Amino acid sequence: MKFLQNRWVDSLLATIFIFVVIKGLSSFLAVFEAIDVVGEALEDVEFTDVVYSNLRDAPPAEEEIVLVNIADLSREEIAKQIKIINKYNPKVIGLDTFFPQPRGWEKDSALASTLLEVDNLVMASKLLQFNEEKQAFDSLKISAPAFRFNADFAFANLITEEGVEQEDVKTCRSFNPIQPYKDTTQLAFAVKVAHYYAPEKVQKLLDRNNEVEIINYKGNTLGSQSNFATTFFALDYHTVLSENFVPEMIEDKIVIFGFLGNYFGDRYNVEDKYYTPLNLKYAGRGEPDMYGVVIHANIISMILDEDYVYKIDETTQFIIAFVLCYLNVLLFMWIYYALKNWYDGITKLIQLVELLLIIGIIIYSYHFFNWNLELTLAMGTVAVVGDSLEIYNGVVKNMFTKEGRKELFSVSKREKNKIEIN
Repeated sequence: MKFLQNRWVDSLLATIFIFVVIKGLSSFLAVFEAIDVVGEALEDVEFTDVVYSNLRDAPPAEEEIVLVNIADLSREEIAKQIKIINKYNPKVIGLDTFFPQPRGWEKDSALASTLLEVDNLVMASKLLQFNEEKQAFDSLKISAPAFRFNADFAFANLITEEGVEQEDVKTCRSFNPIQPYKDTTQLAFAVKVAHYYAPEKVQKLLDRNNEVEIINYKGNTLGSQSNFATTFFALDYHTVLSENFVPEMIEDKIVIFGFLGNYFGDRYNVEDKYYTPLNLKYAGRGEPDMYGVVIHANIISMILDEDYVYKIDETTQFIIAFVLCYLNVLLFMWIYYALKNWYDGITKLIQLVELLLIIGIIIYSYHFFNWNLELTLAMGTVAVVGDSLEIYNGVVKNMFTKEGRKELFSVSKREKNKIEIN
């Protein structure tokens, strides 16, 4: 066919063929996902994790947020904690926990009355049962009525994989700033808490209009097995109950109560604990490294610093992958015809160099510019372009040319005759 003699058109058709190959391979490999032990260990790893483990320096301490460990305290003891903290005039108090069932007025009255004394109070809720037809959540888990009178509620659901909830125990990299609930919307717990402290900065977050935001992690708390483990100030339960802290630590600050283990450094209790990019073991599976309340603190810190991560959309990802693939095809086509004996060696070397360059671009774009470049498709095209192009030139093109079909059938005919003679 004459149009195949046009190098530009031929390369375009080869590029389209490579994308078909990638689509087929992705569907085929998905069949083996359940038995792929190595893939399962590495599927939750991203190249940007290297930024937190090897490139970024430890950030300064976050002075506007204080965390308080509720451990396994009773409601009466949590009430004492809140009363002590509240008398030092925090700007806002957040409770990253639930009190879903009433336990009788004797046990609940102290907490209920203490919550009424807090000027700015945000309590956690949990969105349940997403309705696909309405594209909104149908139900909400919140604390019992006795504790609701003085509180704003905001959902504490965390994403542990896009579209997957926290029960699946994957790495938490992102969050939803806002979610639809029935005929209205709810803000995320961290967003609502930050709104009491800096409403103008929360508005800037919402103006980004992103359904999902990547968390630009700043650090963890003392006693955690994590990178940057001294970023957020935290008070253990006994420190608060004994008032062993300076008032300036609390005044006009964001104070969030939540579970940080039965004691600081508790490695055996993983309740409400997640994997994050700050994990010391970012490949394979180490211990979960961050409690949910600290993830909320990281989100709030990101909002206050306006230190957001930017992500390219799927259309841009596809365009980058297509253009890169097309340029590679043009180059590899020339090598295929001009340096046929060198084709395999030269193309494999080029592919290796390109893949290393793309990985470097992904890592350093995140490190220096907070750009999360999702270039998986581009890397896929680079990985398969050499071999796919050989199939295209050696099989596909020949199937659509008279000479190619004639050669194939003549060989088949000769082989058939040999068999008959023997």
